[in-house]
Amino acid sequence: MKDRQHQTDIFCTYKPVAIGPQKNHWVEFQLVDERGEPLANLPWRATNQAVRDGCVAEYSGSTDAQGVIRLEDLHPLDVTLLMPAAPLAEVLQQRRLRAVRPEPERPGASDSKPLYGKQRPGFSPVEKQAIEQGHAYHYLRIGQLCDELPAFNPPWPELDPPPAYHFPDAEFSGFTAPYEALNCRHVLEVCPLRAWSLVLHHEQAYSLANAYNLGLMSILSYSNRPKALFGSPEYFFAEQCLDLSRTPRVWDGGKNWPCLVTDVPFDNRYERCDVLDTAKVDIPKGDTQLFYVRNSTQMLIAWRGTDFDRIHAPDLATDLTFRPVLPELKASCAPSVPCLEMALEGRVHLGFQTAFKAATSCYSEHLTEDLPENIGDRKLYICGHSLGGALGLIHAASLKAHNPLLYTYGMPRTFTLSALKGLSEIRHFRHVNDTDTIPSVPPEADLDNHLYNLYGPLGTTLGFAWSMGQTLATNVIKFGDPYGHHGELAMFYRVEQHTQNRGSSYPAYRSKDGLGAPYYNTIKTRLPERPNLYVVPSLSSAENDQAEQSQRDLMRYLTPGDRARFFQPHKNLKPGGLLGIGNHMMGEYMTHITHRLIAAINPNRVPPLAAQKGIKRFEQQMDKYNNSSPEHEHRRNTWLLSMHQKSESALTETQKAEGGVEALLRLDALEKDVVWK
Repeated sequence: MKDRQHQTDIFCTYKPVAIGPQKNHWVEFQLVDERGEPLANLPWRATNQAVRDGCVAEYSGSTDAQGVIRLEDLHPLDVTLLMPAAPLAEVLQQRRLRAVRPEPERPGASDSKPLYGKQRPGFSPVEKQAIEQGHAYHYLRIGQLCDELPAFNPPWPELDPPPAYHFPDAEFSGFTAPYEALNCRHVLEVCPLRAWSLVLHHEQAYSLANAYNLGLMSILSYSNRPKALFGSPEYFFAEQCLDLSRTPRVWDGGKNWPCLVTDVPFDNRYERCDVLDTAKVDIPKGDTQLFYVRNSTQMLIAWRGTDFDRIHAPDLATDLTFRPVLPELKASCAPSVPCLEMALEGRVHLGFQTAFKAATSCYSEHLTEDLPENIGDRKLYICGHSLGGALGLIHAASLKAHNPLLYTYGMPRTFTLSALKGLSEIRHFRHVNDTDTIPSVPPEADLDNHLYNLYGPLGTTLGFAWSMGQTLATNVIKFGDPYGHHGELAMFYRVEQHTQNRGSSYPAYRSKDGLGAPYYNTIKTRLPERPNLYVVPSLSSAENDQAEQSQRDLMRYLTPGDRARFFQPHKNLKPGGLLGIGNHMMGEYMTHITHRLIAAINPNRVPPLAAQKGIKRFEQQMDKYNNSSPEHEHRRNTWLLSMHQKSESALTETQKAEGGVEALLRLDALEKDVVWK
């Protein structure tokens, strides 16, 4: 055929054109979730340029039982697949994530790499199977398939952009297969429409998952970063808990602690996080800070401790005003709002009550209206480190009708013994790191001394000086109504073993305590292996009783000098002294909790963790020096080791919960990030 309009060069004036039936093309899409389960019976539509030009009708239908869509008699044109948003979102909210997922590094401030990229290969069984069968493979998120933003409950704010991870395409353009990729099956692995939720159990028994996650929330409460930046509580819940490409992490001075999380339907996501800081209101009042946040099942409150990065007079006044006063909060309540009331006998630390009153005064709308009214059927969790633990206990006392569960870390004594009797129904687990100083103050003494009453405002200073004298003299003075600790103990106990010189059997060298008293043995050497044991007495009351008795027996068989040098007498296993302040930082607490959690997830780990190796060496040391060590010390250490092993049972509730096993596997896969050798 001669056609000069199609002439292609000056040497050939003719263009050959093929006539007759053209080749038919086809394409298949198979939609599955992350676990390989098909997305069946979902409506879809597909378009190409022929549809847009009106040459053929739009393709439409529903996925079959295997999630397959087949298009035939196609022109060699790009094909775009679109799905109605509502039914797709409804199904994807009910699907679950894989346990182990890729963990791309988060781009730094100067890194232009986008926050969300393609999924790294090698993690998906769906990908492996598709490639083995000769199919094309694609990992998609709902926003790359749906034709509009679905409706959510609670509704997504109209003025906010949709969550970037799930909806990377603001135009809702659908998925396009290029014409070169026709005549094959495209396996589309679609990420479920889920959000991250902290693994928390509102149970009577101690939980390692609670200890870990509420410890991280206690760290997060210290953040002073702007809400739009990584590291702030607002960013954590609004951004990180919606980013399924990465496990949410709490930033702590250069360390990023991954949380123990499970995936929940997107509608059950965390709502807005409210950060309250009395130092930043129009008329600043003290320096009390907390945040609270909720989702469909949890109400979480985290109180900040003393902030050493911005420490000043209000913090010091709060911590050091030991005076016990009546536990009343009415003065902080506005006449028009319900009043938080503890209704307790006894007394409370004046500095802590003043700090709590500052928060309820500055944020009465939040703390006396919004927060209590929205607890509803949600489980209430409260946590805090140091001063934050004390404020958390006061808050739990005011909300005890809502059945709070409280986890604290290195908290000081807050109430006197008479007041604690009214708090027996509050479930509280109190963590102490070996010889941490702060849990030993205020002293177990009646500090309501006459100097407080005689000199008015000046009496607080003079009374504090007298109280410190009492502390330095002894921390177990008991008269009147002394301070005491609330809650069940969870202790990180650095255990020791000694060799001894045995006392003489000659009767003339009997103890001066009288006929029949034991011969004194003297400590010769402290042996080198001194691992940290994770001791939770409530998990094993029988073992705790036996260890306590062995400790008392051991004290009776030591000389007074050795007893004072190596072991603290009196009630607590290890009351804190000035040298114990190094054990107080929350990072120290989290390191111990992390070691125990990771070891409990896989007790038979190969190779074992450094902490597991240390305990194994200590057991070998105990066997080697059994005959030359104090008998009762050996017996006590045996029971403490047994209690340490019992703490593995604190994962039982997590393992039984929906998504709990996957959450543990996910954290275990990040072992190198969270365990410091």
